[in-house]
Amino acid sequence: SVFLMTLLLFSGCNPKVEEAQESSQETSAQDNRELPAPVQIDAGAREILDGWAEYRSLEDRLVVLAEASNEEEMKLLLEELNQICKRLEESPFPGEFEQPAVRSRLKVIQTYLGKLDAALFYRQDYQEPLFELMVSYNALREQFNVIVRNTLSPELFENE
Repeated sequence: SVFLMTLLLFSGCNPKVEEAQESSQETSAQDNRELPAPVQIDAGAREILDGWAEYRSLEDRLVVLAEASNEEEMKLLLEELNQICKRLEESPFPGEFEQPAVRSRLKVIQTYLGKLDAALFYRQDYQEPLFELMVSYNALREQFNVIVRNTLSPELFENE
């Protein structure tokens, strides 16, 4: 009877070990997922953004961050990106992009920079915060496209 109980105990624990292995494989597959490619910026938006030096430096550094090979390099880039974001926030925005939608997306990028910085500081996996950062960066780029494509005048919606 003791032998039967021991056999049942071990056979009952085996599927849990397999499930744990499967879930850890799923987690590692999610961690190794590709970062989203940067959204293409329309020619009209690109023309405006090329004259905005602070944004160009953010753009250049985020490309380098996505290609960073180790944590030390990433920490240095994060420090630089935080400074760039502060300068960007304080700089005058081009007229078309001086909108709450653009400023709020910049704040979201700063939030994910902080999250990535915290993950590196506490030596946690940083792939998820890096992915979220790149998604928020794409949202900013897409917002530039939306603003440039929007050709409706606000006066059309005003009541007389």
